[in-house]
Amino acid sequence: MTVPAAPDDTSLLNALAQGSQALIDAHFWSDGVDRLLEALGQASGASRVWIFQLLEVNDQGVVQDYVFEWAAAPRYRQLHHKRFRFFTSVFDDPVYQQLVNERQRGETQRFVIDDMPPGSLRDNLKSQSIASMVTVPIMVDGQWWGTLGIDDCQRALRWEGAGLNALRVAAELIASAIYRHQLTSRRRQIELFQRVTDCGIWEIDLQRGSTWCSRSLLQRLGYPERYARLPLRRLLHAIAPTDRQRLWQALRADRHAQQHGWRLDVRLYTASGEPCWHELVAEAILDDDGNWQGVAGLAIDISQRKLSEEQALTAAEYDDLTGVLNRRGLGRHLEEAMARSSTHHLLLVDIDHFKQVNDRHGHPAGDALLRLLAQRLAHELRPDDGLARIGGEEFALLVSGMSDGDAGQLAERLRRCIGDSPFQLESASDHHGKVSMTVSLGVARLTRHSDPHHAQALATAQADQALYAAKHAGRNRAVCCWAMPHPLSDRGSG
Repeated sequence: MTVPAAPDDTSLLNALAQGSQALIDAHFWSDGVDRLLEALGQASGASRVWIFQLLEVNDQGVVQDYVFEWAAAPRYRQLHHKRFRFFTSVFDDPVYQQLVNERQRGETQRFVIDDMPPGSLRDNLKSQSIASMVTVPIMVDGQWWGTLGIDDCQRALRWEGAGLNALRVAAELIASAIYRHQLTSRRRQIELFQRVTDCGIWEIDLQRGSTWCSRSLLQRLGYPERYARLPLRRLLHAIAPTDRQRLWQALRADRHAQQHGWRLDVRLYTASGEPCWHELVAEAILDDDGNWQGVAGLAIDISQRKLSEEQALTAAEYDDLTGVLNRRGLGRHLEEAMARSSTHHLLLVDIDHFKQVNDRHGHPAGDALLRLLAQRLAHELRPDDGLARIGGEEFALLVSGMSDGDAGQLAERLRRCIGDSPFQLESASDHHGKVSMTVSLGVARLTRHSDPHHAQALATAQADQALYAAKHAGRNRAVCCWAMPHPLSDRGSG
């Protein structure tokens, strides 16, 4: 029987130094692995140096793939053999079963094939003309990722001492290269995801109060992309104060309800100092007992979505011609006003003989006159008052916090400011483009009601009745429904 020889330790250590530098210098990590295997093969004088990647361990056996190889001569090459492409090694030999268990624990195996006990593993190695073999598990994050092996088809080598340690270090270098590659791939995936979705990624450790933000989020908030540490207080202050309060409310509600995920629209102060709408998508990080340890998620830029929503709201609630509210917008304004104040009045304004303006000056002049009227009415109102165009030449005003007398005086003031001052129209030929007109007004009080829509409908009917009375009395006047002999009431309504 051939006496086993040991590989040259000094040559292997030199090869390890060359291979480690190759892993550092290579543009692609796989190129560095190829050069490391070549250096180990040449230094050891082996026939093959290879790496199997572990794909699965199940009850029947181990599924692996032959992913790297250096061969001393073409006759030793096996990388492209079909038998080694996604191959399964079954547990039909206790020696192989023990070998797998040792690899899962990170242990090294050395074989002189002729000294092995009979079995399928020995037969398989002999079929490949292998005289001796050494294998070192490649452990990534403490898990068996694959196997580094060296086959010698000519010599019975016994690996031990510094030479064996050099192979262990080589496996660790390969594991580090794989880990760096995984991190780089994940970083690129995250960066691509952030570019495509226009978002940033964040995480908060609630126990320590520490934070982590992706580079894109740091840049968005005005920090360098490699900023070492963003304190929790600064991160929270990047959120607009009112939105920050809603954020705390959502967190408290979710913890109380034992919910682990939520979404919230907030405004973040970006590098420009301007608030920009973002959607926070968050998920709780729990310990084994279900207690909150942290929160992580995304900050997605939704400024375009918010802009579209505002544009849609404008289209739905504002009059295209005059720019003031329409009927739908007036209803929303009433709901908001009723939450702020307990007294409200509705004024209906109708232009007297508007058809004559269109007939005499044309519809473009009539449209211009409606725009000028809306501007003059708005000039007489307070910022919280509502102004809407609800018909062709009819407008509605909603005012809050006034007495009946104040509302009546406002209606009279509006009537005078319109009737006493003609409107300048470039398209009108009369009196150097000046067009005079008058309006009639009806005023009603909104009753206290749990349903804002019902209160608005009743007030509209009452104001319309008063407006009709103003028209019937000769136009160019304001009538308050409470001053009429038989105004509509809420009696019998439901």
